[in-house]
Amino acid sequence: MEKCKFELVESIMTSGGLVEAYGRDVVAHPVPDAGDFEGKMDPREFFIRSAIYAFQKSIPMKFSIEGLRQTTKTYCQDMCTRAIDEDSFEVEVNGRNIKVFSYKLAELTGKLPVMIYIHGGSFMASKAEFYKEPCRYTAENLGCMVFNIEYSLAPENVYPAAIEDICGVIAYVYENANALKIDREKIGLFGDSAGANLALAAILDNKSEAKISYAGLFYPCVDLYSQDALYDWSLDMYNIADEQRELIESRLQLGRADGKGNNELMANILMAYSGGRYEEVKRNPDISPIYADLSVMPYTGVFTAEYDGLRIQAEYYSTLLDKAGVPNEHIRYMGVSHAFLDYFGILPQAQASILEMCDQVRKVWGI
Repeated sequence: MEKCKFELVESIMTSGGLVEAYGRDVVAHPVPDAGDFEGKMDPREFFIRSAIYAFQKSIPMKFSIEGLRQTTKTYCQDMCTRAIDEDSFEVEVNGRNIKVFSYKLAELTGKLPVMIYIHGGSFMASKAEFYKEPCRYTAENLGCMVFNIEYSLAPENVYPAAIEDICGVIAYVYENANALKIDREKIGLFGDSAGANLALAAILDNKSEAKISYAGLFYPCVDLYSQDALYDWSLDMYNIADEQRELIESRLQLGRADGKGNNELMANILMAYSGGRYEEVKRNPDISPIYADLSVMPYTGVFTAEYDGLRIQAEYYSTLLDKAGVPNEHIRYMGVSHAFLDYFGILPQAQASILEMCDQVRKVWGI
């Protein structure tokens, strides 16, 4: 796939306006190319998703963990312009050896602030290495150390194993700051989808002395249960052109809470993640952070996709941050759908979202 041009990334970041979601303003960045994309996907996104959807329709499959793992891939491109040092180490957490990848600008010395990344994959799939490019790009543009965690996957290691792994890494990083050459007073977390959920859970469950100063949430799942009608959810809340309706609606299954979609998908994810303890844990704050006391949250950036079923719950979550007095910024990228970071360097929205996160972090850290 062809790399996107940086002019498109710049166009996204310098255009757009405000839209209202649950009584608050959300920044909405339009598709960067000239043309009418009202109700339609970005043409790059449409090309990718239509090919995948055609394949899925030709070989319909029931939900399975093996199938999820086989089909979970990313196509991230190297967009760095300077040399990046890469390394790794392991942290033992409750008898599990957790691998952590590290990235930093080769030219930098001394103690660096740190961002810790948690990848998505429905808690059951994907790998940290699949997302090394957005991590390397963050390290380059923020001038920080980035740690990328290979946390334990369900169902082999069910809830709360992944959260324990991330909390264990946070504690290790804080306690070994000198050896790792990082500034333990400047620690942020970021993650996408299930990884954003785990980032939130780690902040809520953090028992170490480390203070997390920033949370970057990319198309987060904040209500894994999604059946309590805490917020409205309707297809009418999405602007969909008729000629792309079938494809776009296929991208709106995660988080769908109107009783008409594939709610079984969310239930299957929660069942596998929880080890079958669905009823017991479905409203746990570190399962569905929408039920949490959010006053403990740091400055939060929320980055959503126009055509994502999880977009609605993420927008509602931002209003809860407002009510809890937590400073936050919410940005919606038009024309794209869930998991756009999987195409970092191809979809300009992915690159723009990392750069906008870096801008937010600089403000928080004063760098």
